[in-house]
Amino acid sequence: MGLGRLLFPTIARDRWRFIEHSRACANERMKMDHPAKKDFFYYLLNAKDSETGRGFSTKELWGEANLLMIAGSDTTATALSSTIFHLCRNPDKLAKLQREIRMAFSSPDQIVTGKELADCHYLKACVDEAMRMSPPVPGLLPREVITQCKIDGLSLPEGTGVGVPIYTIHHNPEYYPQPFEYRPERWLHGDDAQLEIARSAFNPFSLGARGCIGKSVAYMELRIAIAKLVWGFEMQQIVTEGKAECWREGFAVMDDEYKLMDHFTSKKEGPIVAITPREM
Repeated sequence: MGLGRLLFPTIARDRWRFIEHSRACANERMKMDHPAKKDFFYYLLNAKDSETGRGFSTKELWGEANLLMIAGSDTTATALSSTIFHLCRNPDKLAKLQREIRMAFSSPDQIVTGKELADCHYLKACVDEAMRMSPPVPGLLPREVITQCKIDGLSLPEGTGVGVPIYTIHHNPEYYPQPFEYRPERWLHGDDAQLEIARSAFNPFSLGARGCIGKSVAYMELRIAIAKLVWGFEMQQIVTEGKAECWREGFAVMDDEYKLMDHFTSKKEGPIVAITPREM
């Protein structure tokens, strides 16, 4: 019916602007005969259906560009920023991660996707704990009730939209004791039953059939970026007006929390970090 354009004109306008931008980027990339490296689009442009021999159409490539720019950049940037924020504010956690990465690799060139990086369990725990506390998609991902049901005595008729904000789930003390403490260790050891509960509630990429298809790519990007940064540099946060915990537009439940603004994905500012080469 097109009611969205009438009820939410600004959102509709900005959405179409982004679609046009992603299409323009895709068109520009498709014109390149010999790119400097084999990026995502290289493989999309050269992919062939095993049965028909056909490749992707232009409209399909536009759709892929739209998805990659959202799922492969903005959400990953939020996870990266929040991980750095929490590591800088917890020097003992940062030091522990530095020891793991610097003992596992003798040079940054070795930090690539593979078993060695996957075996850096504290690295993944640091990323997961940052996404728990500052989920890249903090709001609710609604689902529609397809058959009338009751939940805790509340009757939900067919067609009702339901959902719980991911931020709320990730800060529920029944799932995560001391939910406002940055504790990567909660993902590694301790009470097996509590660890299983924590894993069952963890859903920064959503869950089930509608879960984010870019999850594996996001983890790859985050592990490599953070590992290379931690291997070669020292980091220290610089508290700056209007950034990170001092950002006035963002929202937080507790003081000194990394602030986010829910735009489906998260708007954020900062942190500002002083980065210096490590002493070899």
